[in-house]
Amino acid sequence: MKVLIDDDTALVDLMPRPTTIALLTRLPKPAGDRANRRRLALERHTFRVRAIFVEQHFSDDDSDIHIIIADPVSPAVTMVAEIPEPACADGSRHVAAYAAARSAIARIPVGTEIEIEGVAFWDRPHGQSGMAPNAIELHPVLRVTPVDQLEQFAPGLARTQPRVASDTSAVRVWLNTSSRVYHCPGSDWYGRTARGEYLSEAEARKRGGRPSGGRPCR
Repeated sequence: MKVLIDDDTALVDLMPRPTTIALLTRLPKPAGDRANRRRLALERHTFRVRAIFVEQHFSDDDSDIHIIIADPVSPAVTMVAEIPEPACADGSRHVAAYAAARSAIARIPVGTEIEIEGVAFWDRPHGQSGMAPNAIELHPVLRVTPVDQLEQFAPGLARTQPRVASDTSAVRVWLNTSSRVYHCPGSDWYGRTARGEYLSEAEARKRGGRPSGGRPCR
C-alpha cells in the first residue's frame, strides 16, 4: 500500500483533491483493522495540501523519507508525509514520481511553504514524531513543490492561503531537557542528546528553553 503496488492500487483516484492539514487531521479514525489487508475508503484518494515543511529524516526500516508538515493557518497542527525509496517500489508505476519528490525535498529549506500531493494512509501510532492525532498520513507522496515556484509559473496561485513561512514559532525543535538548550532542525545535536523531546520553538521557550548559539531557528 505504501508504494502503490497492492491489490487495490487500481481503485486509487490519482486526481488530487484540494484540502487542508487541519481538515485531514480532524477526520475520525476508522475502527478496527483493514479487512483482508484491503484499502479503506479514504485510502483510495489522493489529496493536495499547502504546508509548512517542518523537518525530515530517513526511516531506518525502509529508507522512506519521513516528513513532518504543518498547516500554514494553524501551524501547531502537524501530520506525517512519507516519500518511498524508489528501489523499494519495484513494479510501481510511480517510481519516477518518488524519485522526483525525494530530489525536490532535498533542495527545500525547513520552514518553506510547500504544496504536497499524496495518497491517504491510516497508520498506527508507533512513536513517530509529528504524527496527526488520528494517525492519518500522506503516504506515498507523489509530488512536492515550493509555493514560490507555483507563483513563478502561475502568478496569484500561491496566495490562495496565508503565507507564514517566516514565522518559526511552530518549527519543531529538539529541547535538551537537562540543559534546557534547544536545537534547530538540521543542526548537529538535533534529536541526538541523551535526554530531550521534540516540540515547537514557542513551547520550548515557554518551558525556559534557550536556542543553541543564542539564535532562534530560521
